Amino acid sequence: MAAKVLHAVYRLVVPGGLVLLVSALAMESRMPQGVAASFWHFYPYLIFGVGLLLSALFNCSRLFFALLVVALSDRALFWLVPRLSSEGIHQLIFDTIALLLPLNLLAFSFMRDRGIISPRGRRRVAFIAAQVAFVGVVVLVQPLQVRAAGLMQGHIIPKGYSEWSHLSQPALLVFVVTGIVMLVYLRDRRRPVESGLFWALVTAFIALNAGGASHFSSVYFASGGLILGIAVLETSYTMAYHDDLTQLPSRRALNQALMKVGDAYTVAMVDVDHFKQFNDTYGHETGDQVLRMIASRLADVTGGGKAYRYGGEEFALIFPNKSVDEAFSSLETLRKKIESTPFKVRGAERRERRKRPKKKEVPRTHAKKRVRVTVSIGAASCDGDSRPADDVIQSADKALYRAKESGRNCTVVSG
Repeated sequence: MAAKVLHAVYRLVVPGGLVLLVSALAMESRMPQGVAASFWHFYPYLIFGVGLLLSALFNCSRLFFALLVVALSDRALFWLVPRLSSEGIHQLIFDTIALLLPLNLLAFSFMRDRGIISPRGRRRVAFIAAQVAFVGVVVLVQPLQVRAAGLMQGHIIPKGYSEWSHLSQPALLVFVVTGIVMLVYLRDRRRPVESGLFWALVTAFIALNAGGASHFSSVYFASGGLILGIAVLETSYTMAYHDDLTQLPSRRALNQALMKVGDAYTVAMVDVDHFKQFNDTYGHETGDQVLRMIASRLADVTGGGKAYRYGGEEFALIFPNKSVDEAFSSLETLRKKIESTPFKVRGAERRERRKRPKKKEVPRTHAKKRVRVTVSIGAASCDGDSRPADDVIQSADKALYRAKESGRNCTVVSG
């Protein structure tokens, strides 16, 4: 239990929390004053420029727009606001940005990547431009300026509870609610984009709480941009090395693992029995549910094994430093666990109704048909004989073929 908690904390804190900590320590370091001032001056331009370029190249639209919003907020507060004459306008722009920025980051958490220059991408650009125009109109039109200032500085809770922050109470409330929602969402769905957006929210809060118009706040905004840039690289890695359907490492990750596994290991090939017939009978959506269920069982394999999606309905397992005899008991336990896992096909009755002519009938609860899902397993090992990994996989495939010839739902090892 403790290990799971530590793992969950690690996944939440790394890399976003680590980047934030390193940024804070770097700003407190004893770097020569002239060098430090020059570095921190160009740091935001470098981070936002590289981040926007990477997210555009890898077509990570949510991270691109998040970087754009954070960069616009930072440059507006650092460059534009000090050049305005009125102190009231300064505060109004600051409060408006503090209110809109967390709402934008929250919206990007729940959106999907739909491209940057696609129709949806252009609509998101237009939405960001509309917010910039809205801030401009509020600043320029005197009646709106007065009304907006009154709303921004309104008190929701007793003033003593928010005096520690530079943020107005509405903006502070939006930050707190947004942070809680994003944190709850992260608990069950820790992915690079969502994690990056959460830590960008944290860094934006620190930057705004510092006043939002100084090198200190600008560096924190840029650190949020760095976190989002790292999320771009993480997302690209995940797309290349992880299977989106099953959330297991992909075949490319398997090939890399085999290059580093050493001279002694066992490879097991796992295939879903009668999967094509299952797909034809119940549909591809139900077939995907079967693959996800089996993948979740494979991910919990014992004996030090690690599971990979090989392709189609086939999976692979690697047991480093294990002979095929040592891995056999873990494979048999896994096979029996899959066999005993109940799988219900939802909506079976509804599919039957679609085939029948339409007629008036009393609504009934959709049936859930219970089906039996089994796998066949073939295993082979490399016992320090320097055999190429492809030969070991081929031997495991031959053992898998013999398992299917033997009636399926069994484990066969290479002789």
